[in-house]
Amino acid sequence: MFVTKKHLPRRTFLRGAGMALGLPLLDAMVPALTADSVTAAAPVRRLGFIYFPLGVDQDRWRPAGEGADYQFSEALAPLAAHRDKFLVLTGLSSDPDRSKPGFHDRAMASFMTGCEPTKGKVHVGISVDQVAARTLGSETQFASLELATEDTGNLPGPVFKSATNPLPFEKNPRMVFERLFGEGGRIDPVAAKARDAADRSSLDGVAGRISELKAELGNDDRQKLDEYIDSIRDVERRIDVAMKKPPADLPETERPPGIPDAWPDRVRLMFDLQTLALQADLTRVWTFLYGREATSMSFPHLDISMGHHEISHHNFEKPKLDALAKINVNQAELFAYFLDKLDAIKEGGSTLLDHSLIMYGSNLSVPTSHSQRDLPILLAGGAAGRVAGGRYIAYPGDTTPLTNLYLTMLDKVGVPTEKLGDSTGKLNRLEV
Repeated sequence: MFVTKKHLPRRTFLRGAGMALGLPLLDAMVPALTADSVTAAAPVRRLGFIYFPLGVDQDRWRPAGEGADYQFSEALAPLAAHRDKFLVLTGLSSDPDRSKPGFHDRAMASFMTGCEPTKGKVHVGISVDQVAARTLGSETQFASLELATEDTGNLPGPVFKSATNPLPFEKNPRMVFERLFGEGGRIDPVAAKARDAADRSSLDGVAGRISELKAELGNDDRQKLDEYIDSIRDVERRIDVAMKKPPADLPETERPPGIPDAWPDRVRLMFDLQTLALQADLTRVWTFLYGREATSMSFPHLDISMGHHEISHHNFEKPKLDALAKINVNQAELFAYFLDKLDAIKEGGSTLLDHSLIMYGSNLSVPTSHSQRDLPILLAGGAAGRVAGGRYIAYPGDTTPLTNLYLTMLDKVGVPTEKLGDSTGKLNRLEV
């Protein structure tokens, strides 16, 4: 029972019919329900990594100028509305052994570890997200989430729990949804089957508890809860649409259940699931792959017939560079969609984006040569006031370890770390 005038625990769950519904941050979760006390409450800091494969057309990605007065490039223009909430960073490298030629296995293994892979076996090092998860994950249902739009293929993903333990990535939105909102983080097959048979929402099982809770909340909290519930229903509806079988006159057509056919729809649906997980504080650490390393994904929605990997080996031929530039713009448009979602969620006087720190980038810069130097990197969010956006920072040369950025990011979210992979120290110039 929820007792009037007593604050709710931050980790409140509504349970029923195989579901455990985490709640967003509400004013009622702070002992004194005033604006000052909500603002003064210790902010939750979150750390995310968004990876896009196969690099960029650097001429159309890199901004003009530097500092606060830089000019947006073609590839970054879709992010203009969030200019003050992200940094553009160049000059960073994820190439621990610079004597070796670049290739996909080296690029993926070192991207979040800063370690050179041992040839012939999986042996790298712990990745930055898992360093954070050891601390931040102790307070959430999931220490970290690893999501993707497709299987990682023959190569492991970039996340390593230890030197020899790469973590798997989940590509099916239905599986992610059930994992997030299933009882205890597990899919209840009986409850899920009953819901599907009755064409019911997962939320129906906790409808009574939602009504009880709303009766004890103020107007602002009721609105927050309604918006959160509506978001869950929308995600569930879109997953259900993706799960529908193809028409009977297409007997040879196969469709993975719960995965939209169009890649942009997959990305947006996965971003919506990430938003829900962060909003409900189910995790504070996550990694999302736009696609696997060396992906051959095609982009018919962009009128591009070539596969992504073929395009990336452009040898500076204009048609392939033009196609790569179009893909880079689309990638930025989808990232802007995610930033829109996070920045629209109010949390303790700021927004969920303001309390997060998100690296968005690729493990290759010039993909035709598999270069791991001078990588295209953005850093979005403010880590609750510890990072100032609105600038382009070009670090000199092209050999500053990307892991130096990771040390800085860990420090900003309250997980100070002395060494990660090939790091040589924290980066400067990110602060307010």
